[in-house]
Amino acid sequence: MNNRDYLIEMISDNQLDRRDVAEMLKVKRETVDRWLLSNEATQHEEVPDMAIELLRLKLKYRDQSRPDAAQ
Repeated sequence: MNNRDYLIEMISDNQLDRRDVAEMLKVKRETVDRWLLSNEATQHEEVPDMAIELLRLKLKYRDQSRPDAAQ
């Protein structure tokens, strides 16, 4: 699985929208849009490894800090 697929999976599994991802990663929403374009699209950009790693960490922290996480 490539980083684009991982990003799509994380968005789906965590019910995020592109704006949420952009805010969590401190990038413009348009950057997230370009990451999610098909590889054949002219404006497609590869998702950096650091973006996937940072998003995983932030989602893990977010889940652990929720009040219902202890259940």
